[in-house]
Amino acid sequence: MKTLKIAITVSALLISGQALAQKAGQTRAEAQAASAKKFKNLDTSADGKASPAELMAFMTKAAEKRGETMDQAKVDRRFKRLDTDGDGSVSAAELAAEDLAKFDKADANKNGVIDADEAAQ
Repeated sequence: MKTLKIAITVSALLISGQALAQKAGQTRAEAQAASAKKFKNLDTSADGKASPAELMAFMTKAAEKRGETMDQAKVDRRFKRLDTDGDGSVSAAELAAEDLAKFDKADANKNGVIDADEAAQ
C-alpha cells in the first residue's frame, strides 16, 4: 500500500510539472542550486523573468521526455501558482520559493538534509 501511495504521489507531481528531485543526501543548498539551474533552463530569453510561453515550452519539453503531452490548462495553473506577485512573469525567487517549500516539507526532521527515509516518502 505504501508503494502504491508513493507511486501515485510521484506521478501526480510529475504530471503537474512540479517535481524537484529530493534524493537522499540532498541538502537545502543543493536544492536551491537545482532550482537556480531549473530557472536558467526555464528563462530562455535570459531576461530574469519567465513568461507564460517560456513555461509552456519548459513544461512541454519535460512532458515529452516522459512520453506525455502538455496542455495549456496545466501550464496556466502552474503559472498562476508560481507568479505570486501577479506581475505576469515568474522570477527565480518565485520558483525557488516553491521548490524550497517542497524541500522543507520533505525534510520532516528539519535537519537541512533529505534523509533516506524522507526521500522514500
